[in-house]
Amino acid sequence: MSKPTKRGFERKAAKDASEQHPGTAWIKWMGDREDLGLEKGREYTYKMLGAAVGITASTMRGRLKGSREALDSHMWANGERKPKELWGVTTFERCESKVDKISQKYLRMAL
Repeated sequence: MSKPTKRGFERKAAKDASEQHPGTAWIKWMGDREDLGLEKGREYTYKMLGAAVGITASTMRGRLKGSREALDSHMWANGERKPKELWGVTTFERCESKVDKISQKYLRMAL
């Protein structure tokens, strides 16, 4: 019996994540925590950020809510409690995403 040949998709080398999924969102890490193994200023996917604290990518996406930068305030594992001073404290950013900023630019223009 002859040895089966590899199928077409099995012959191809693995691609980089950005090439494989062009729509992948890359989030810049701007936090100060060093225990997570993340480098400040480097970009990570939701899955990578979630893996750093032990949560799923969809949970991390919900915490960031469209923000392009991840901070220390977004990085806590399920079951951990925030310090009491931070309970009920929310900070609102005026323009969270690139789309909001572009929209505001054109809404301010004179007609």
